[in-house]
Amino acid sequence: MPNYSNNRGRNSFSARDDEKATAAYNFVSLPDKILPSELDDYRQDLLSDDEERIHRAFCSFLQKKGKLSGHIDLDMETLTPLFIGGNGEQPFSPAGRVILPGSTIRGMVKSLLKIVSCGSWHGDEDINDRHVYFRCLMAPSKAPLWMKDLHKLYSNRMTTGKQKNTKMGILAKDTHGNYFVYPLLPNRTPQRILIREYEENFRGGASIPIRNSSTIEWHEDQAYIITGSQKREKLINTQAAYDRLSGDEKKKKGKQMIRYFSLKNVDWSIKHRFPVPDAVVNDYVEDTNRRGVNLLENKDGRLSADRATALGANVSEDIVSVIPCGYLAENGEITAFGHGLSFRIPYQNGIMDAVPAALKKDTIDFAAAIFGNKERWASRVFFEDAEPEGNIEKLATATAHPLLQPNPTSYQLYLKQDGNKLKHWDANGAKIRGYKMYWHDKTSDWKATPNEEKLTNVVRRITPIKRGSKFQAKIRFQNLSELELGALLMVFDLAGNRQAAAYKIGQGKGLGLGSVKIKSKLYLDTPETYTTLFTDGILSENNVHDSGKTYLDAFEKYVNEQGLSRCWQQTMREVAEMLDWNHAEKTAGWAERVKSMSGDVQNDTVDERFRTRAILPTVDEVYKG
Repeated sequence: MPNYSNNRGRNSFSARDDEKATAAYNFVSLPDKILPSELDDYRQDLLSDDEERIHRAFCSFLQKKGKLSGHIDLDMETLTPLFIGGNGEQPFSPAGRVILPGSTIRGMVKSLLKIVSCGSWHGDEDINDRHVYFRCLMAPSKAPLWMKDLHKLYSNRMTTGKQKNTKMGILAKDTHGNYFVYPLLPNRTPQRILIREYEENFRGGASIPIRNSSTIEWHEDQAYIITGSQKREKLINTQAAYDRLSGDEKKKKGKQMIRYFSLKNVDWSIKHRFPVPDAVVNDYVEDTNRRGVNLLENKDGRLSADRATALGANVSEDIVSVIPCGYLAENGEITAFGHGLSFRIPYQNGIMDAVPAALKKDTIDFAAAIFGNKERWASRVFFEDAEPEGNIEKLATATAHPLLQPNPTSYQLYLKQDGNKLKHWDANGAKIRGYKMYWHDKTSDWKATPNEEKLTNVVRRITPIKRGSKFQAKIRFQNLSELELGALLMVFDLAGNRQAAAYKIGQGKGLGLGSVKIKSKLYLDTPETYTTLFTDGILSENNVHDSGKTYLDAFEKYVNEQGLSRCWQQTMREVAEMLDWNHAEKTAGWAERVKSMSGDVQNDTVDERFRTRAILPTVDEVYKG
């Protein structure tokens, strides 16, 4: 446990450089509101349930505004190694040659278009809308304020006064994949046995490991819920010796007991069982930070319905398996479940609750207008695969650092922190920091350490292509308005205001992979495009090169007219800073500014800045140093 005797800087945002959080990513500021596209003028018709009405509205818009068609040529060059998975550990290589799939380029462009055009936010489309899990069992007197706040939040959910809100029961799965919790019968509470007595009775005296020992063990009809142990010399040998201790002495001795109960003490009545909502199950599955027992996957602790029945359980016919659990229930249904009685629980607010309300409206933004709504109107942009220029060389296959998923449990990194008290997901006024983007880092080593290579469940072997690999791609567009084309071009800024910009694509962005330089050229179709398809037997592309400045200027003017100039300028500045390759290449000490905080995953050590909840500096602060 960290030393909390000196709390300087722990609860404020002013800290020494070695106390500041660092990460391979940062967050571009959110706009004040959604920038409506011209298609939004037809929103009432387009969002109706009348297909004919939708069709007429979209056609009307195209006739009035959608006059521009053509394509954008992309010349792409990798500035760092790049990996886009295809066949296992090999890069995407259909027909035996490495390409960059059009779907990957499409995803990058759409994400950036959302940012530069002040787009809307929708759960499970723009963000993984779920409830983040946490646990905070204790907060020592010298602990920082954030820990005390989190402990209070946890305690208030798990207990009411001295009464535990958590109960023990049986998590059951039925033939349709639904889950239920069967409580214990009234006046039947779990019993307890000393760890040492359990070891003598059921393990032949062998010790339960101190770490990574959470499990469920069955002895006849009795389920023993093991949640860990401690140093052997601290364990009390007999119940009589334990009973002689005072309350304070028992606290000082620490964990001594294992809880257990019998299947015969479970209320198997369908009338009294609690349904587990799908949302609660899904949130449990999404809690990738959980260690120990996963109740949905654990095989050792799960019994088949037939086995449970043989041991005395009165299991209903629709049940296929059962496993002991702890749970919280409210208004007749389960709100959380886990292993033991001190399990991880979800914040009551989901991630989308931290998105400002002004950005969650049904306004049709430019990304939706251009990329389409598959149920209502078609996309008007089409992305071809990026074909290689010459031979593409690969690096040697190697195990990469764990390709970890976003970790919003670290709320000090993901939420805006604007005072002396850290905000977690359930705090009043909690707001996400913005659009997540990755920094460029040419020095980052993507290969796993020897300890990481042992973690076969979270690492994989990959074969990146080398830096300097070149590709050519094409984005075709049809029937865009001037403003829509301007918004699309803003992703590449064809006026040349950010010649140092590079982009991020593929997997392993947080490992320094996937930095790509893109040069783009706009070509507009002409009337001849559709009257002369072939010249001398060769497909003729009758179009003209255009700088795009007219459309970029029109879009920026529109942003100003909509009252978004101030926040849009900030967004564009921060995007430019995140994309600035020259800065990453030439700035002294840059790698340390964008280095991921980590630890020894094999030995379960963590960067101290995670423990102290160090705040992530803003994009500007990292960029300017």
